[in-house]
Amino acid sequence: TLQTLLPQIHAEIHEEFRTSSGPLDAGRNPPPVTIYTWLERFNKQKPHSFKKATAPVNAENWTSHMEKIFDVMGCEDAFKTRLAVYKFEGNALAWWKAYKQAKGGDAWLITVTWADFKKLFFLQFFP
Repeated sequence: TLQTLLPQIHAEIHEEFRTSSGPLDAGRNPPPVTIYTWLERFNKQKPHSFKKATAPVNAENWTSHMEKIFDVMGCEDAFKTRLAVYKFEGNALAWWKAYKQAKGGDAWLITVTWADFKKLFFLQFFP
């Protein structure tokens, strides 16, 4: 009967309102975006890996490719360096691991802006 269904209907409506992403949520802050969310979005763009620069133009082309992806995603600066170095392999990865460790590891990494990263990157791969 209707009396037995009312608690279930009430619970379903309550859950719908709680999880709604429609107009009722308009006044709320969006959920925080984590590195994992950005990484998922980033990988969908099929970013190129970077191993080494056989010519200076290779380093420049790679950073331009990364910036194109960051721009289309609307990526926050705080995540750009970590996303970019995620695509390092071989010599580039070995250099980055050693450099990051010498600077203080992950505590240092989260402070590195994209502009700072590009300076370091070009000093290493675009002499």
